[in-house]
Parts: sequence; structure tokens; C-alpha cells
Amino acid sequence: MNGVVLGPGEGEALFGGRIILKATFDELCITESFFDSARPGAEPHLHRQHSDSFYVLEGGLAVLVHDEEKKLDAGAFACAPPEVVHGFRSTSRTRFLNFHTPDGGFAEHLRALNRDEEGGFDSFDAEPGSGRPPHDAVFLPPGEGEWLETETRVATIKAGREDLSLIEFELAPGFEGPDPHAHNDHIDSFYVLDGEPEFVMDGETRRMEPGSFVAAPLGIMHTFGNPGSKAARLINVHAPSRGFHDFLRRQS
Repeated sequence: MNGVVLGPGEGEALFGGRIILKATFDELCITESFFDSARPGAEPHLHRQHSDSFYVLEGGLAVLVHDEEKKLDAGAFACAPPEVVHGFRSTSRTRFLNFHTPDGGFAEHLRALNRDEEGGFDSFDAEPGSGRPPHDAVFLPPGEGEWLETETRVATIKAGREDLSLIEFELAPGFEGPDPHAHNDHIDSFYVLDGEPEFVMDGETRRMEPGSFVAAPLGIMHTFGNPGSKAARLINVHAPSRGFHDFLRRQS
């Protein structure tokens, strides 16, 4: 399997481009969704075997977790662990990333709905306030999380779970990044928020603009850096985490 390198707006487009599949691995499904106005999203439900997380890119979402709905602006993050009731709706024109870890059949479910078929995956309708208590749920406003700093980068841990490590990186100009490496037990992926960081994938080096996405499947050599003269910001997702968030803590 080759690495995934997608420019802004690229991926498997569904529902007329309203939802774009970015990553469709067993361990990880990432979609980028666009709502042109305030509208319903998903009614309250729960997943028994996977987590459901949201990162708002622009506009706003209202995300329900258990029995509490919070409005999320651009840069905010929410995560509903397995068995925790959740749902969402847009509060304005919005664009957001949705992470299912592991996939739990979500990608195939979306494809089926796109073909006007019934679909179905690890999802069950539920009343708000039912299900498990939201002890491990996450609501983080923009800029919040566990902040870890070195001389050339700031890493903000948004989620540090067994199934998901989601980090927002701020990279100083000249950030060199790790040596080229591969993982044999998890997916390593990146979504560019600002700047033009550099990625090496399958031996090819590319500068990527905001809205770009890169994913390294199992066994694929990769790395990243920011050799330019401007700072860069990106989301890094490891699924499952395999202790990546703890590794960052030891580095800082």
C-alpha cells in the first residue's frame, strides 16, 4: 500500500462533495465535511467499539456529548469515547474533520448512503444522557489542550487515547523533524492548517499547502519538517496511538 498525499479538497468525494473521505484504513477513518449553513448533522447515538472525534476548521458546530451540548468554533476539538452518547449540528457555514478510530465500518456506511442504499455500521440510536458517563470525553476550545514545547515546535495534545493520539503542532521556521521512519503497528497522518510544511513519503519530498492531507500506512517510510521561512501548523493523528502522546511528554 502506498502513502496517501492529497491536495486541498482532494479525496473520495461523496454527496456532491459535501463529505470527502481522506483516510479509509481499518484503524482510522477521516472525513472532511462542508455544511453551507446551519443544519442538522447526526441525531444522538453511540458507538460500542470506536471513538468519534471532531476538529472544527472554520465556522461552528454544536456537539452533544452525553447530555451536554457545546458550541465549537474554528480550532475547537471534541471526542466521544465508545458507549458515550453524542450528536452534532452545524450552527453556521462550517467545515470540519471527523475521526472514527477505528473505522468501525463508517467509510463503507457513507459509501452505501451515497449510493442510496441503507448502509449500517457500529452506530446505535440513543437518548441524550443514556449510555456510559462521559468521564473520558473531551471538549477543548481553540488553543487548549496539554501544551508541550521545545525550541522549534509546540505540540498541543488534544486527544491521548489508546485508539487515537491527536496533536496540533506549531512548527518554527527551520524545524527539521524526525529522521525518515516507518510504523508497523499504526497509521501516522497529517492535515495542514497553516504554512507550507514539507513531507517525505515513499521517497518523494513535497511541500504541502493548507488543506492538504498526508497519511503513512503500515511500513511506509515518511517524515516531515518545515524548512521554509514561515511558521507552519498541522494536525498529526496516530491511530492507534501506540503511546505517541507519552513519547511527546518525555521529549518535552
